Amino acid sequence: MDLWVRLGVGALLAVSLFGVGVHYEAVEDDHDPYPDEEQLREAYEEYVGERALLFGTVESIGDSQFVMTVQSDAGSFEMTVPENDIAVDPGGVVQVYGILDPDRTVDPVRIVVVTESGDAGLYKYGVSAVGALVVALLFVRHWRLDTDAWTLEVRGDG
Repeated sequence: MDLWVRLGVGALLAVSLFGVGVHYEAVEDDHDPYPDEEQLREAYEEYVGERALLFGTVESIGDSQFVMTVQSDAGSFEMTVPENDIAVDPGGVVQVYGILDPDRTVDPVRIVVVTESGDAGLYKYGVSAVGALVVALLFVRHWRLDTDAWTLEVRGDG
């Protein structure tokens, strides 16, 4: 195959991939069955009685309820989640699926604890860094870069 044909096919595929991404971004909101955070922040009362899927940070825990902060592009707002017995500390992140009630309260159908405390993010990044370091060391031990031909070659035993 001629070089120009290959470049043309490659460019056509790259433009097609970009177009698929633009199309997905344009219609993404039409496929979400739940109101998003911006809609709830601006016009919460319009969605009372509907189902919602919310992610938030637990701010305080009371008797059989907790208050969580939900982030949106326009700012944050608080939601109260009653009648639950989850094990989460303030600063933990939860996912709540339920029915929206008046006064920014959500009647939970299901609650999933994403992180139990605020320190879970530090642990996640620490473990990822150690894993990346191990992979990099193993790669450098078994492979080398040939700068004359600009290729990767397996290191020899001797």
